[in-house]
Amino acid sequence: MSFLYRFELDYLSTWYHRTDRKPLVIRGARQVGKSTLVRLLATKENLKLIELDFEKNPDFADLFKSQDPKTIFSLLGVQLNENISVASTLLFLDEIQKTPQILATLRYFYEQMPGLAVIAAGSLLDLTLKNINFSIPVGRIEYLYLTPMTFEAFLIAINKKNLCNFLQEYELDQKIPISIHQLLLDALKKYLIVGGLPEAVAKYVTTENFIDVERVKKSLLIGYQEDFSKYATLAEQNRMRLIFNKIPRILGEKFKYSHIDSEQKSTVLKSGLDHLNLARIIHIVYHTDANGLPLAAEMNEKNFKTFFLDVGLVASALGTNILDFKDPKDISLVNSGKIAEQFVAQELIQFREYYEQPSLYYWMREKKSASAEIDFVISHRGKIIPVEVKSGSGGSLKSLHYFLKEKKLQFAVKFSTQLPNLLQTKIQLSSELNSFVLLSLPFYLIGQLRRFCK
Repeated sequence: MSFLYRFELDYLSTWYHRTDRKPLVIRGARQVGKSTLVRLLATKENLKLIELDFEKNPDFADLFKSQDPKTIFSLLGVQLNENISVASTLLFLDEIQKTPQILATLRYFYEQMPGLAVIAAGSLLDLTLKNINFSIPVGRIEYLYLTPMTFEAFLIAINKKNLCNFLQEYELDQKIPISIHQLLLDALKKYLIVGGLPEAVAKYVTTENFIDVERVKKSLLIGYQEDFSKYATLAEQNRMRLIFNKIPRILGEKFKYSHIDSEQKSTVLKSGLDHLNLARIIHIVYHTDANGLPLAAEMNEKNFKTFFLDVGLVASALGTNILDFKDPKDISLVNSGKIAEQFVAQELIQFREYYEQPSLYYWMREKKSASAEIDFVISHRGKIIPVEVKSGSGGSLKSLHYFLKEKKLQFAVKFSTQLPNLLQTKIQLSSELNSFVLLSLPFYLIGQLRRFCK
């Protein structure tokens, strides 16, 4: 899978060349490509990679008992039976959740051996950090949060770099030819089937066979569930499996524990949900009142929606054959639009810096006569931006109008299969006439949203 380009590689290269570089901890779910990314960095920067996998070889932890970087580095030379140079070595501590105490040692590498590039990674690290009894070296390490490959990275992987370049250079005053629009929708359709997990993408690149890809994804779905035994009791595993299999069917809906199992207490189901969230297998999108920034300040933890790790896995879990929808414009109709909303959620989670904890919010108002909901709410450069996902050119924007009026905002974004459009429009609500700008984008341009919002 080393041929799969990741945009995060550029960030890692920048990290490596910084004079104030700190040990880096990569966080993310299993199978998102953490180990491969580190190997790509070693190759790109021509570094000797020392890779220690604490899941396969827990005895490696003994090398770190002294907590002295010079002693540790010397012991590594003995272990490898060779002389190694600090300046040209990348030390990779993989599956570090198996020996989390080593995280505390990273501060000494930063303070006493800053010339050594150190990266740690752990798929279940967030679960481990929740229960540790020692302090994390705050200010001595930094993080990178890794998620599945984006649609644009997928384009590069399937040898459609020209399409990716087109998206990255596109300006809103350009007219997109219908033929290119169709090419991009066709490519998006493939992404919704394959998803962004590197193993599935690699299989599609090598075989271009969706049946082969399906076999990989079904194996991944089973693998995630088998992992439950690593961090949960038997009773918790059963609850997690129940939630895991239900979430693809309730994407974008307000989460109710009764929809999972009406006979189990919400408190025990919540524990299983929290485990899946910490394992980064699911994403919880919380309601926010969105009266100001940060959005988290007015977050309501009782009201939330859930999304899956990856849109390709969702398609497999639902048994949805997107190929049956011959017209790419029907993408937003698949599974009542839930596949499209999953895709947008997955991409909006990338609407951040790589070192920032992924988070996403939505807004709703529950009133008998005037209920309203905004699919997603994001922030950019001190502004709150509502985001709607719509089927084709239809779909009411009534909720959006209410939100803009209530929050006194003048800018909103809509995603659909339609061509781009930047529209200055007016809305009549009660006796008031409000104007706002609606940026309407096709799904395939979501990776450029940050640039357009400027």
